[in-house]
Amino acid sequence: MIPSLIQRYPFLSYVLLAYALTWSLTVPLALSSRGLIDVDVPHAAEMLAAFGPLVAALLVMKALRGAAGVTKILRGMLHWRVPKVWLLFSCLSPFLLLVIAVAISWVSTGQQPQFVTEKSLHYLTAIGLFELVVVGGMVQGFGEEPGWRGFAIPWLRKSRGPLLASLVLFPFWMFWHLPQFLSRPEFGIVQFMGFGLGILSATIWLTLIHDKTQSILMAAIWHTVVNVARNMALAISVPMFLTFNMLVTVGALAVVSYWVITRKQQGPLGDTLA
Repeated sequence: MIPSLIQRYPFLSYVLLAYALTWSLTVPLALSSRGLIDVDVPHAAEMLAAFGPLVAALLVMKALRGAAGVTKILRGMLHWRVPKVWLLFSCLSPFLLLVIAVAISWVSTGQQPQFVTEKSLHYLTAIGLFELVVVGGMVQGFGEEPGWRGFAIPWLRKSRGPLLASLVLFPFWMFWHLPQFLSRPEFGIVQFMGFGLGILSATIWLTLIHDKTQSILMAAIWHTVVNVARNMALAISVPMFLTFNMLVTVGALAVVSYWVITRKQQGPLGDTLA
């Protein structure tokens, strides 16, 4: 019964599974953080919840293609043989944006940014480095990307161009994060709107990377590195953080412009999940 429903509605099934697997942990966390339930749910639950999209993708691909479908996702997570320019792009572009953000701050204020802060010094410790790279980067990158870019984008790109596929995926990916956002009572609607713009921008970047590499690994690396670079910017100052996010958005607009200019070459990709 369930496999047949997945076969009839693959994308919807993936989304529902990703939400169910993740929200089963993050909704109690949000309720606990806001004092709505008398249960102490640790924020570490977010780390496990981040792998909901990965598990959802494996379940859907198993129902659609059997063991070969599962292998397709797992191979994509290890696929590193991509054009060198896209390997460098995936690994380094967020750090380049961080360097540009530092330069903009330096030129606009006439003062050298304060790189040595309490937070940046914390990131130099073993625990801080683990929080920065693993908790704040790799967990999200390798937990989320096998689902959103490993399954969802290829499925949408079967019959859509990259821009439309990105716009369709964007709200599903954004609201999947909602309980994590609500688990931080200090955040409000303004922060969520800014977060949404960041998710939209990242969706566009990641669609481009997956289109050019067909590699879940490259998408996961970029997701990891952009999170690391963003947290490094925030460790310096809030204005640096905002400047970095602005540059990510400008980069996304450049990608959209590229898609529009080359729209005749940006059609559907057909079935790349086979």
